Amino acid sequence: MSLIKNNFKIAVAFALTIGSQTVSAQVGWPATTEQTKPWARWWWEGSAVNKKDLTWNMESYHKAGLGGLEITPIYGVKGHENEFIQYLSPQWVDMLKYTLTEAKRLNLGIDLANATGWPFGGPWVTNEDASKELFWKNYDVKGGEKLSDAVVFVQQPLVRADGQAPKITDLVEPISSNKNLQLMALDQVRFEKRIPLTVLMAYDGKGQALNLTDKVDAAGKLNWTAPAGEWKLYALFQGWHGKMVERAAPGGEGYVIDHFSKPALDHYLARFDEAFKGQNLSGIRAYFNDSYEVDDAAGNQTLPRCFLTNLLNAAVTICAITCRLY
Repeated sequence: MSLIKNNFKIAVAFALTIGSQTVSAQVGWPATTEQTKPWARWWWEGSAVNKKDLTWNMESYHKAGLGGLEITPIYGVKGHENEFIQYLSPQWVDMLKYTLTEAKRLNLGIDLANATGWPFGGPWVTNEDASKELFWKNYDVKGGEKLSDAVVFVQQPLVRADGQAPKITDLVEPISSNKNLQLMALDQVRFEKRIPLTVLMAYDGKGQALNLTDKVDAAGKLNWTAPAGEWKLYALFQGWHGKMVERAAPGGEGYVIDHFSKPALDHYLARFDEAFKGQNLSGIRAYFNDSYEVDDAAGNQTLPRCFLTNLLNAAVTICAITCRLY
């Protein structure tokens, strides 16, 4: 037994000696670059920036050892409204270009959020491109009878805000035309309106299914007499979730896009193409989505910053933006 122990000790010592020689020969500390240093999120509160303070900030971050900054315009500080710069305006783009020039001088990397606050959205997001929600109603019809109820759904009004919440009757469409949006900090807005029917299906409980969508007229009347049996009708209506950009910067307030719609994303990113046209922004390392919030009907986050949701969203966003860049 003692011989086995001694042989084991010799083998371990030999392995450690060989291993340490191999490691020391192959592994060296990598060169320090801007991407291997710590980076930091850089909130532009109200986009109330100026060239003097931008330089002071970046020089301070550089001296502290940071390698780069992630710019995200965000809601402004009360009392400094006269310093706010409208998002994507020529003045805002000029501040961004100056930042990139200074970043190059200081060897700082710059990433830019493709939104203000979170998630993607803004005043140029139309109702067609805004985030959606499905609503439903059920009906019962006996054989030989017609449905007496109108197949319609009226979306109920709703306002949620982190600031001074207004009454829905004090708001008008489009949202961007309302005043004091920074003070209200709207999270979700729904106006009372009738929303379109997506599909109406009928089931007799015996395996028979009928699509009755094209039998519903503009007034919601169903022109159909039920065949023999007991029929259950299910109607789906597509309305608007009303999700607003949370903590939006001045000029960035508006509806969040429908993340499942490629046209919505294309239309959204086209606004940046327009604002950046003819400008040299090659100093931007990457664009990113701050967060993809998953809300339920009332706007509560059922999966806040969920790992899988963010992972999938990041993949879709990266693919979409990369395709546009190349």
